[in-house]
Amino acid sequence: MQLKLPVDQGPEVFLQAYTESVRPLRVEHARCYWSFATKADNLAYDRLEAIETQLAALHSDPRVFGAIESWRTTDHQDPLISRQLALLYPEYRQGQASPELRARIISSSLSIERTCSQFRARQGQERLDSNELDRRLAHETNDGRRRAAWEATRQIGQKTAAKLLELVELRNQLARELGFSNYYELALDEEEMNVPELFDLLSSIKEATDPIWKQLKLRLDLEFSKLRGKDPQELMPWDYPERFLQSIPRSAQEGSTDRWFPIRAIQKYAKSYYRSIGLPIDRIWTQSDMLPRDGKHPHAFCIGIDNPSEVRVLCNLDSTKRWMETTLHEFGHALYDSGVSNQLPWLLRGPAHTFITEAVAMFFGRLAAQADWLQEVAGVPEELALNCSARLQESQLVFLRWALVVSFFERQLYEQPHSDQDQQWWQLVNEIQGLRRPDNWAGGDWASKVHIACYPAYYQNYILGELLASQFDACIGTASASPASAGQQPGSFFQQLFAAGRRQGWAETVRSYCGEELSPRHWLAQFGQLR
Repeated sequence: MQLKLPVDQGPEVFLQAYTESVRPLRVEHARCYWSFATKADNLAYDRLEAIETQLAALHSDPRVFGAIESWRTTDHQDPLISRQLALLYPEYRQGQASPELRARIISSSLSIERTCSQFRARQGQERLDSNELDRRLAHETNDGRRRAAWEATRQIGQKTAAKLLELVELRNQLARELGFSNYYELALDEEEMNVPELFDLLSSIKEATDPIWKQLKLRLDLEFSKLRGKDPQELMPWDYPERFLQSIPRSAQEGSTDRWFPIRAIQKYAKSYYRSIGLPIDRIWTQSDMLPRDGKHPHAFCIGIDNPSEVRVLCNLDSTKRWMETTLHEFGHALYDSGVSNQLPWLLRGPAHTFITEAVAMFFGRLAAQADWLQEVAGVPEELALNCSARLQESQLVFLRWALVVSFFERQLYEQPHSDQDQQWWQLVNEIQGLRRPDNWAGGDWASKVHIACYPAYYQNYILGELLASQFDACIGTASASPASAGQQPGSFFQQLFAAGRRQGWAETVRSYCGEELSPRHWLAQFGQLR
């Protein structure tokens, strides 16, 4: 029997009843997801599907949808009421689609996520986790074994690609029922963005970085052709030390800081740094799950189970600089979730936007490549720290070009779902990253990226987050910042941002805390000229 929420006593009464009904379900859903991700708990998985079905039914009530549409056109004395209604509107709008279609989407999405979470690649008789594949790509000198490791990273995509295409079509059907051309357009609208404006920005960033990327790619090709004993034009995707060329981990001891980051040191440095800026993470760490094991979700994420009191981080720590960066990154998310004011209405207890929490996480993740931090916190020698700091520009450009591939591909995936996706993927990889497709390759690369499989229309938030992280960097402690942020240290600046939660939209939030619109200007000033 569907729960009937009151709509005849105004939005305040409705929002109170909604919170009392939905908050316990959201908290239980998050706890079940945590159990599923950390323990491969099939009972938790079954409960996840049941809760999502229950929430979908609750948000399908046409009476409530009609009331929210009406209330949204009314000026409310309390702007927090208007903001809550604006955030609820997309959820109730989705609820007006076919119940059968929504049920199929829930089931298919969770099935693919379970496969991705529990999958482990195989090489011969070996069953390999994600960290081991990363090690082999970074350190293996034998061409055949390195290629085998690279191919193993695509096994999950080859397993899920067909099911993912079916899910894409289901999502597109839902979007069309709601008056959108495709699901990507719908997803951006729900995030208070639109496709033309976003891709105007992404295209301008691509064009601005095309010349410097060509120079950097030539440098990288010369470096890795020498390392692999090949001509630059003979380099294949597995000749680079990362499965998607989204980063450049270096195995050479003289160029790597990995040995400064054993797992215990990662914990020590993260805790001590965040404590030093007045943002301690000790309580969150004790609630988190940081070490790898079989059956556990193989990547990293932060989950706000009940902000701000119950926030957790999942990692699969290995003794590398990459995991130091990831730890700083994920606890940046966690601090945002746990720093939201508990005086805000429950619906507003979260980050102002996905890309804004990504910007915070990226701001802190960059520390693992900054000379001052490496020397002062981790004790890395000055010369090596300066060398690593110089490589921050390289890592930013490498990641940006990769993120552009994913963003442009996802748009095409939902706009042209019946095209040859392997061909679309490699065309973008070649054009944007400068990598070439292996001959007679089976494909499935695109479906091997967990975000495309499980977190649709998300990746553009990483690009926007990097832009905003540079704006944060520029405005903290500068006179050009808004009066609210000028001259502040990171801790106090971010405490104010965190506490505000979702009370404003993303554009207003950026203006309030940076004193200007979101812009690539600061990122290009930091990283747009090859040094």
